[in-house]
Amino acid sequence: MAVPLHSLDDLRTLVRAARQRLGLTQAQAAGLIGHTQKWLSDFETGKNDPPTSMSLKLLVLLGIPLIAGSDGPDMAAPASRTDEREIDLDEGL
Repeated sequence: MAVPLHSLDDLRTLVRAARQRLGLTQAQAAGLIGHTQKWLSDFETGKNDPPTSMSLKLLVLLGIPLIAGSDGPDMAAPASRTDEREIDLDEGL
């Protein structure tokens, strides 16, 4: 089920829940993306804002797909991906 993210706090909640569901400690998850446990703790509690690249690494690590789209008429699908809106975050990592 897709969960809309409306804020960075929504992302924090999603990341923490996914990490816990996978049974990863903050230290384990942070180590896998090249950061410290304190950094991840500060992210999850809202004490720091991660760069976009770090947010994407967390999503990939936790198996959270990133799906972009819009129900509005202003969002045209890319010509080569008209039916496929899912982005493979593993590409190029």
